[in-house]
Amino acid sequence: MHDIQKEHLSPFFSILVGLNKSYCAAEILHEAVMKVINKEIYNEGEIQEYLTSSEIINEASVLITPYSISKIPSWTKRSDIQDIENHVVLTVSLGKYAAFYFSEKGMKDSVRSFFKSPSLEKLHPVEISHLNHLFINEDNIKMLWLLGIHGKNTFKADSKVLGGNSVAESLDPLEDQSYMMSEVRTEIGKNNKTIGLNPFKSSIWRGPCKDWETFEKNVIEILDTLNSNNQNNSTPIGILASPINDLNGVKDAYDFSVIDPDFVSYEISTTKIDLLRKISSKYKVEVTPILNSSFSLKVYYENLHCGDINVKLLIKEYEISFSIDSQNPVAQKKEILNNYAKVLKFPELIKCWYESGHAIVNSWIFKTDYKDVTYNGFIWADFENFNICQEKPLVAGMLDLSNIGMQKSLFCWVKNRWNSRWDSIEKFNTTEKPTGWLYCDDGAGEKADFIHVDDYNDKTIVSLIHIKAANSDSNKRRVSVGAHDIVLSQAVKNLRYSNRKNLIQDLTERASTSQNKMCWQENKPIQPSDFIRKLSSLNTNPNKLKTRVIVIQPHTIKSYYTQLQGNNIKRQLDVLLVSSDNAIKSSGAEFHIIGFNDD
Repeated sequence: MHDIQKEHLSPFFSILVGLNKSYCAAEILHEAVMKVINKEIYNEGEIQEYLTSSEIINEASVLITPYSISKIPSWTKRSDIQDIENHVVLTVSLGKYAAFYFSEKGMKDSVRSFFKSPSLEKLHPVEISHLNHLFINEDNIKMLWLLGIHGKNTFKADSKVLGGNSVAESLDPLEDQSYMMSEVRTEIGKNNKTIGLNPFKSSIWRGPCKDWETFEKNVIEILDTLNSNNQNNSTPIGILASPINDLNGVKDAYDFSVIDPDFVSYEISTTKIDLLRKISSKYKVEVTPILNSSFSLKVYYENLHCGDINVKLLIKEYEISFSIDSQNPVAQKKEILNNYAKVLKFPELIKCWYESGHAIVNSWIFKTDYKDVTYNGFIWADFENFNICQEKPLVAGMLDLSNIGMQKSLFCWVKNRWNSRWDSIEKFNTTEKPTGWLYCDDGAGEKADFIHVDDYNDKTIVSLIHIKAANSDSNKRRVSVGAHDIVLSQAVKNLRYSNRKNLIQDLTERASTSQNKMCWQENKPIQPSDFIRKLSSLNTNPNKLKTRVIVIQPHTIKSYYTQLQGNNIKRQLDVLLVSSDNAIKSSGAEFHIIGFNDD
């Protein structure tokens, strides 16, 4: 290994590129990288480093260092059995940029994590927008890796891969705007060479090289391209959301929410899940913008004001963090306010929206060009004198389903007023004499808060009713994307799950295994087993059965919503509603959302 020359090499073309901000000598960069491998990634002495060779090729400095390492084979735990792996590190430096090749799997990402650190302070990541400008042409994309910014475990895939000629043309302007590009394979240059690019990892790849000359030519061509200009493009693919690395133009926060604890990744810690559950069930907030991206949270605990938190946004390497400028608790409510403030330590649990068209999701901030789609399907109800901020019946502050219909919660409104006997949103009406079968499915694994079955116009109508209390009952409350985000995701996901198994079968199985459920026929209590028999007897002929997904969210006020025109808040909500409408209709059901009629 000690006498490896470049002529002996035919590397797979996969390089890490970096900005040599101080025009540091190639030898210093290479030595720093080898030191990171030898002392930071491995413990000193674990690898055997051999003599470094260097030369100048077409004004580029090339350095090659072979090394070897002994490892226990994956098929045994015996420490006396060792495999010797031989590897090589290449550095090619030209102008302001350097390219690095590592034969050892995973080493490229490991070294990249030390860029800008004291160990590699001379090396900086290449600006993502610069890589986008130089190497991404929408018309020439052959493969596209997408990552969802809508949050994990909603009704959309977390990620997806698209392939074909001019892939960007196949993107859906509505459905795909909640995705960002993570990687791309595209054609560049006059000869239409195909390369792969992950701008977030400063990684460029092509494939195997038949010899050193081919590898050398490709690397120097990439470095020449990087040095050719300083132009940037933060939105290389117009339809997709684009992460940003500064807070310029981010202003007027209008909505703030935490993700649904029932829809989080299984990898999340139990501490975070417990925090989410407590916040989701007990707390509500109102957002007031302060200056630029800063905002104030007016925090309510069990609908009583407990204090205010002034929050400042910080950003580093695309990662968002929340800094608390000040906390102003109400008397005797300091601990309650502190308990809510804990969530600000975990930006991955938070979603935040700005009127400037920015959104914080999964610890990143995105600028999305929201499309001008309009949603015209709201049903407006006045909810009489029911409490639109109380979702479920409570006794001594604890959930008590046996009180459904006896209080003024939204659950009670459904039990006492729900009516399925209408065939268009214009003819929607409630009743004081409910008919049909109503089943409360509240709890873990629920398909909806309520399932209602009734006959009308020679059809059986099955309504899956999802309820979310308003964040505020103020007649000046604004539109809230967050108030709709969680409940819409639940509605779509649960419908699709049910459809995969057969809706009636799935509801029957759910009802038969549920405990302490409430059920009524013609507004009179019955046993859940009676409801199961009713479900089992339903005619599943699509000409005889109509499924409706109903979302009750009285936070949205008719007068405020209808007067908003050309406003980013309404655009964001309408995109969410139209996307949900499309997803539900594609499953063969109707979608209806009920807001608050303040006429």
